[in-house]
Amino acid sequence: MAVTTPYSELEGVVRLKVRRDAVVRLEYVLRVDGEVVDETPEGEPVAVLHGRASGLPPGLESVLEGRGVGPFEARVPPELGAGERDPGLVLIASREDFPPGAVLEAGEEFYFEGEGGEVRPARIVAVEGDRVRVDANPALAGKVLEYTGIIHEVREATPEEVEHGHAHGEGGVHH
Repeated sequence: MAVTTPYSELEGVVRLKVRRDAVVRLEYVLRVDGEVVDETPEGEPVAVLHGRASGLPPGLESVLEGRGVGPFEARVPPELGAGERDPGLVLIASREDFPPGAVLEAGEEFYFEGEGGEVRPARIVAVEGDRVRVDANPALAGKVLEYTGIIHEVREATPEEVEHGHAHGEGGVHH
């Protein structure tokens, strides 16, 4: 990834470091077991409000803390990434629990309503007769997350961004 930052050629500028409530514009590639499972489009950094970035696991935010503009690598263990796998989230359902005509094949993803009324994603693991085994663990649970990327910019968040809990502008949320 060959990237330049708007600040790379400025001299005498105090460069901010990543910290809570700073807006960080970055590109990354996420690999699990050597396979790319997520990445930002090259040349299109995302903007996140550090410490409140719902799309970044706490382990990655921790690695970025205190860094400035430039490349980074991070190896995030399961407990600081998508979490450990919970065997209690592998459930057996009946075909009758699914809408008529639903495709019931291993690998199919769907959403269900949890006991507290929250909507949760799940995947079908196996179909055995009238029994459907589903896994409600996050897809990356139990996996080591390996990130490579580059921080393009670190800037102060505006009061509105802090209030809203996300970055605005280029690479951020537009409302």
